[in-house]
Amino acid sequence: MSNLSIFVFESQEVRFVGTAEKLEWVAADIVAILYPQADSRNYSNYLGKVPATWKDHKPIMTPGGKQKMATLYEPGLYYLIGRSDSPIAVPFQQWLYEDVLPSIRRTGKYEIPKLDQQQNNKPTLDELVNFAQKVLAPTRLSPELQTITVVRGVQALYPEIAPLAKELVGAIGEVIATSDRHLSPTAIGELYAERNGLPKPVKPQRVNRVLEAAGLQTKEVEIKTDSTGKQSHKNIWYLTEAGKRWGTVTRDKARTHDKIVEHVRWLPDVLDVIDLSVQV
Repeated sequence: MSNLSIFVFESQEVRFVGTAEKLEWVAADIVAILYPQADSRNYSNYLGKVPATWKDHKPIMTPGGKQKMATLYEPGLYYLIGRSDSPIAVPFQQWLYEDVLPSIRRTGKYEIPKLDQQQNNKPTLDELVNFAQKVLAPTRLSPELQTITVVRGVQALYPEIAPLAKELVGAIGEVIATSDRHLSPTAIGELYAERNGLPKPVKPQRVNRVLEAAGLQTKEVEIKTDSTGKQSHKNIWYLTEAGKRWGTVTRDKARTHDKIVEHVRWLPDVLDVIDLSVQV
């Protein structure tokens, strides 16, 4: 048996066990790429119609030891790809025909593109930022948090900018949400009562109504009906463009389950532009 070669197509391993003169592949790897939803126990259904002379079995070293596995010769590979209606079939076929097979026939192996070639295929900084902004635009995250998300995304693709990214995130963090800077409506009501010597804090419902009346946030009413037909109402708050000057959106784990929920939080300075003594 020839030496086992492993290379990767879109993060999936493809094991090559042939030679430049006689190509041969581990059949399960090909089926897994062409039919990602298929149960591995049913792979034989896809291989059964491949003519016997176009496939074989070879001992393959696996994490569980050496196992005899079905393999495909070059005609069997073409046959399986040609029968597939999977959307991945065409890009997989292009990759094999235009990149892998010519390399194997020319050098006897598949040569992974060099690092500088891979880097040239990275999106430009402008392309990455534009993409991130399009994805983040519909979210409720504040502009500052969106910027931090973009910076961290760029850092993931270009690790060499990590020191600069750290400085940028730190600088932005000086003016955005933290637990001691941005407060919940409940905490805003308590702070107002403390500053004005009130015996009781202003209720968060009233704080939210005042913030809404001031044009700093808007609401969407979520209505849920339980199994008995009883309805419950929940206000979901969104920052307006004006509100983003004093507010931000934080993401926290819910108290009763693992779902992540979003909350609008406010800088204490918002009390300079709203009047909680007004009845709304």
